[in-house]
Amino acid sequence: MPNGINNKPKIAIISSPNAGLGHYVAHLFNPISKYCEPKFITFPQADLLGTTTPYFTDSFMKRYVKWPRFTLNDKEPQSVVEVANYLESRDINLVNIHIGTTIKQKIGYFMSLVQYCKTVHKIKFVFTLHDVLPWSNDRKFIQLLDVFYKQAEYLIVGNDREYEKLANNFTFNLEKVSVIRHGIYNLFDSNLYDKRIARYLLNIPQDKTILLFFGFLKEFKGFDYLIDATKILKKEGENIAVYVASGLKYAPKELVNSVLSKIHKLELNEDFILNLNYLDTHDIEAVFKAADVSVLPYTNASQSGVLMLSIGFKKPVVISDVFAEGEWIDKKAGLVAKNRDPKDLAKKIKILINDRKKMDEYGKYGYEYGIKHLSWDEIAKKYFAIFKKLV
Repeated sequence: MPNGINNKPKIAIISSPNAGLGHYVAHLFNPISKYCEPKFITFPQADLLGTTTPYFTDSFMKRYVKWPRFTLNDKEPQSVVEVANYLESRDINLVNIHIGTTIKQKIGYFMSLVQYCKTVHKIKFVFTLHDVLPWSNDRKFIQLLDVFYKQAEYLIVGNDREYEKLANNFTFNLEKVSVIRHGIYNLFDSNLYDKRIARYLLNIPQDKTILLFFGFLKEFKGFDYLIDATKILKKEGENIAVYVASGLKYAPKELVNSVLSKIHKLELNEDFILNLNYLDTHDIEAVFKAADVSVLPYTNASQSGVLMLSIGFKKPVVISDVFAEGEWIDKKAGLVAKNRDPKDLAKKIKILINDRKKMDEYGKYGYEYGIKHLSWDEIAKKYFAIFKKLV
């Protein structure tokens, strides 16, 4: 580690500020500050009414990421000059961009930003690819991403499966790629609630086993299969309910209408507790403390903050076999179900919820594994080892 603050390299971190990438950066920010002087650059924030605000609207981001700059603006191409000039004024010669869906959707803007910074100010870039491929698997877009990824001096991916996707679909020099696994989300638990109080606050029955489906509703998250699995479990007499913390008001309307119609058609209205509103980070602890099992029936996954939240709250999980993490989770931190198979999903949930001792053991193992192998201090060291090569 460098001796003295003046020896620390200055870097900038660019990311979406929203849940997902934002929470990843928030967990990384303080640990990486031991080795670097980080500055966070992101998009202007908007509250729930759409009004632009000069501060974070996410209370978690506000707590952990200090002195952000809301300089990115894909509606104003000249903002790339403002970003580049800021980097030069702060003697920042290295930028780490965290690339997910939001940035892929604005790829033209970011290609311009990176090219301008490299050409005019000789700034170097490390891209952290939170999902290597676009969800659409569009070959033309993959070709565009291939050009974009080559603008970076170095790439970081989250697991070996993502590394293989990069190797099989892109022409980037693999000697300049590292795998750094997603860290445990352990900063959300403020020890404010136990299960009884959390359920009381959320109006969740105390006498039922609660399955949790958490996160924005999207096609690839396989919610349909959880609905079908719930019907199977109810027919088999299981005393369960599904708490859906998903902000359904902000999901695609067609998808929301489809799942609500299915819940009604299968006569499961009493078995699904739907949180239709945006979930502030203050509420995350209560939601996870109220749940018994976190269920992630995704049909496609690169890495998952929801999984790391579940691990951070010591919740046993049932995941689909698309998760790379299944290798260490299965029969240790939870169970792995076959992808797109509601019968197997129901079977794995039933096995788990009918063994309370095993549920507790799985939750404890997952947390201890996360603290030992997925700690943000170790992740920060790996990031710094890459940055040190380039600064």
